[in-house]
Amino acid sequence: MPTIHDVAERAGVSIKTVSRVLNGGTEVSEKTRGRIEEAMHALEFTPSAAARMLRGKPTGLIAVIAERLTTTPDSTEIIKGIQRVCEQNGKVLLIGETGGNADVADRLVADMRERRVEAILFATPFHRQIELASALGNTPVALANCFEATCRYTQAVPDDENGGHAAARIVLEAGHRRIAFLQLIPDMTATVLRLRGFLRAMREHDVLPNAQWLIHGATADDADEFSHLSEAVDRLFASADRPTAILCGNDKMAMRVIFILQRRGLRVPADVSVVGFDDFRLISEALDPGLTTVALPYREIGELAGRFVLDSDAGPATTVKVPCVPVMRGTVAPPPAGSAR
Repeated sequence: MPTIHDVAERAGVSIKTVSRVLNGGTEVSEKTRGRIEEAMHALEFTPSAAARMLRGKPTGLIAVIAERLTTTPDSTEIIKGIQRVCEQNGKVLLIGETGGNADVADRLVADMRERRVEAILFATPFHRQIELASALGNTPVALANCFEATCRYTQAVPDDENGGHAAARIVLEAGHRRIAFLQLIPDMTATVLRLRGFLRAMREHDVLPNAQWLIHGATADDADEFSHLSEAVDRLFASADRPTAILCGNDKMAMRVIFILQRRGLRVPADVSVVGFDDFRLISEALDPGLTTVALPYREIGELAGRFVLDSDAGPATTVKVPCVPVMRGTVAPPPAGSAR
């Protein structure tokens, strides 16, 4: 890599003169400045981030410390949102993956601060509470898709409660009253909040939920998060007392449920309506008919967190809930004629 010494030698000036040009000094003649800039271009010289740090100038580096984010396909949109904000502001994004290991996260924080990053964002693939390293100093921080128990930094999270409410309203407003809810893993933040929204929508429509139809997903220890679905669907349709609509904790679950229903001779949506959650388009747009779902606003979460962390006038720390918006496609229809509503 060419150095400032190489530039000085090629331009026939002193290192101090090159340094003045790099620092925006005005005491260098236009002719000399031109020779230096020509030498830098010819040598493909770029001032290093380390040199910028020594001069006390911003490095232009923004860090994301992520937990399995780059390997979780549907949540990589968070990174895309942050990247977009960085590009708009002329910043370079550095990404460090923790793999869910707190010690790795602490080491990444220390490493990023040594690099004098201008800000650090923390991001997770699932909406959940996290504990941040204490050694963050005065580095600007924001959280994407996660939150602290004590809100020290601005945190952008999905509005899962209203998302669950929206999912229920889709089928309630289509005329369904016999609604099952196949949920995510117990005690997950999203599971708790979406159930709360679902129950609120049911109350608003004067519908009493069937407790036997509110089925939690597999536990975190299960190798297959969908291992329970076949049995769950069997239970729901074991008698004439059966649901006409099924809400699912995510689109992957909804796809599995649709396949299980079809193997049992049930048509979607003619016999059973199905609603997913996420709007993971590799699934929701690929199914036939397309999957009606509620979108998780991953990209918007990333963009908001990025803007907050780069805005010196953003104000006090706050929690921003980003709306989860219904996406209507083809897996919801009115209850079948003659069914008990």
